[in-house]
Amino acid sequence: MELKEEDIRLIFGLKLRRARQAQDLSLAQLGQLTGLSVSYLNEIEKGRKYPKAEKIAALAKALGTTFDTLVSLKLDKHLAPVGELLESGFLKEVPLDLFGIDRGKLVELIANAPAKVTAFISTLARIAANYNLSQEHFYFAALRSYQELHENYFPDLEAEVVRFRALHGVADLEGLESVRLRALLVDRFGYTVEETGLDAYPELSHIRSVFIPERKKLLINAHLAENQKAFLFAKELGYAFLGLTGQRALMTPWPRATSFDHVLNNSKASYFGGALLLPPVQLVDGLRSFFARSSFEGGALLDLLARHNSSPEMFMVRLTNLAPQHFGITSLFFQRFDHDRARGTVEPMKELFLDRAQQPLAIEMLNDGVGAWLKEGLFQRIDDLRTKKKYTGPICEAHRFAHSDGRTFLVIAIGRQMGREPGRSLAVCIGMEVNNANGKVVGFLRDKAVKSTALALRTVVAERDERFERINAAMERLMKEQE
Repeated sequence: MELKEEDIRLIFGLKLRRARQAQDLSLAQLGQLTGLSVSYLNEIEKGRKYPKAEKIAALAKALGTTFDTLVSLKLDKHLAPVGELLESGFLKEVPLDLFGIDRGKLVELIANAPAKVTAFISTLARIAANYNLSQEHFYFAALRSYQELHENYFPDLEAEVVRFRALHGVADLEGLESVRLRALLVDRFGYTVEETGLDAYPELSHIRSVFIPERKKLLINAHLAENQKAFLFAKELGYAFLGLTGQRALMTPWPRATSFDHVLNNSKASYFGGALLLPPVQLVDGLRSFFARSSFEGGALLDLLARHNSSPEMFMVRLTNLAPQHFGITSLFFQRFDHDRARGTVEPMKELFLDRAQQPLAIEMLNDGVGAWLKEGLFQRIDDLRTKKKYTGPICEAHRFAHSDGRTFLVIAIGRQMGREPGRSLAVCIGMEVNNANGKVVGFLRDKAVKSTALALRTVVAERDERFERINAAMERLMKEQE
């Protein structure tokens, strides 16, 4: 079992605590027997300190055990789940402090868990293995939870963008083009930027950027659109200004996330970049005018998008930051779908539901419903326009989806073709519940011209529920017959 020093301290502390309790000794009593202070013993049991050899010998004598037993990493049945947890690497990768969880307390809780909790932990491990729940998947799931808990709005990062603009002479209402952002990277942060640095590597044709930390060099794909380059430079400024360069992904998009620090720091740098390119002072007034309309007009949202150096995806993600905070919009969510024309597929690629009460089945039904609507509508229109060589830019549409529990959701989608992949398109969506609170802000929330579709249960779910109903009905008949 390969363990870090902090893991060894935790194991020693837990074994010491277990041995002390087995002798029915308090910390004060153990302190009197060994000459060690209560505070020092407490630090040892919490895994914060590891005693020297002579102190371990004193502890072993006082507890009626041996030196070797205390320092051995071999764990009894009671502490076995702790060993499995530490060996798995879970505690090394999961940012417990980010969620306010004390690492030592978690280990202590598991060590004292009854058999049922231990079985539950083992079951989770088996589920993760059976469903191929990799650490990478966990990283992104943890990040989504973190974003949802904060309604995807981070005042500290918003404040850092304001401070950046003030320090570097960027006016509040000043738009930022890629040329200016690149100059800031080079002149203020000592970067070297090459926009043709990937041409010699055809395997990296889909990669947007590569960062070489040893030389502080950023290689940019020369075929990127202006708003893509602007975002990459703005995001890189976020890495540099926030001091996140030590733990980061070196490639955009990354082929694989290898640590949570990479995922979290990428999220922070991306948030910084989006806020730098789309500050509230420039965007909120335009959104207020758009939301005030009594009927939905997709062209008005596209006009607002066109006034900023932003891709549709960055624009819609930024709305999830600002809409709840500045307009009080509730039950907001973001989705991205990719469409492959040749295969005829529409796949959900990203999702962020700020309503923590949203059930997994309801999310699946929304993904299914929105995906089907996009496939038959927006994506089909993009394909038709492309075939006729009349495609000129993004398309914006809206639709409502009625859930079987009585809730209804309005979804706004912006779709576009993928520039370097003519057979593929993507759509980014924001959605919100149709309720009285949102209706006071969004004038077109109940626009009758916006069509509606009832969300349907997945076939497998419907079949399962029908089977359960048949079994329950049979059980009820059986019980009555036995009366």
